[in-house]
Amino acid sequence: MSFLNVPGAQLYYDVSGEGLPLVFVHGAGANSTVFFQQVAHFNKQYRVICLDMRGFGRSYADPESFHPRQFSEDLARILDVEVDGPVVAVCQSMGAWAGLPLAVREPDRFHALVLSGSPTPAYGPHHKVLEVVSERFRRVAAGEKVPPQDLGFSEHFVREHPELIALYQMLARMNQKLDLSTITDPELRLMPEHFIDYQIPTLVMGGLQNKLLGPNTHMVAASCIPGAQAYTFTESGHSSYFEEPEHYNRVVEEFLHANGHAPSNKE
Repeated sequence: MSFLNVPGAQLYYDVSGEGLPLVFVHGAGANSTVFFQQVAHFNKQYRVICLDMRGFGRSYADPESFHPRQFSEDLARILDVEVDGPVVAVCQSMGAWAGLPLAVREPDRFHALVLSGSPTPAYGPHHKVLEVVSERFRRVAAGEKVPPQDLGFSEHFVREHPELIALYQMLARMNQKLDLSTITDPELRLMPEHFIDYQIPTLVMGGLQNKLLGPNTHMVAASCIPGAQAYTFTESGHSSYFEEPEHYNRVVEEFLHANGHAPSNKE
């Protein structure tokens, strides 16, 4: 366990395993612990780094200066300390506002990028959905009881796994109450001109049962990123990594191998 002081925040991150670096960046609904099913799988052959974004989990943020523009810088500072070469980053939902801007700005830091359950900062008509996301999280922050389905979980997962829904909700209660509505600020948009010469292998994934973003948002987001591939999980919603971890891990692993980020002892 490590802490890193950055302007306006203290960041917590966890490192486990040995090998090529693989970074996981969580979304707005939880914190790094939510990736326990990915860590257990990947840290057998990768050096897995999971960070709590500022204001989430064990990371503290100054509420007065908090803004999503800081996310990519926070990720950069952790990479400065923990790695000395390119990484693969797997960014869930809000985490894409850390990974994608940094990849656009400093591509040498990345071997490949996975974005899941996210409109991403790549701007397009699909960004209208961010207004829905902001409204839902404002309701949660105000203490209103919001059904898990409205936060993107599939109906069958809510019905069949109440214990995991309870775990997710407990993790969410660890986070500071911060204003995330600024995720829609125009300054955060990545426009077509930002992607000139973008060549990082990128996979954009989403769940068909996602009532928070809708079933096709990831497809539109992928079309806004040059060369990006898209993958659809037909049986899960916004948090496919949490709902069907074996399937999710397999897709990520295949993408890593296809792009030369496989452990040296693998065929």
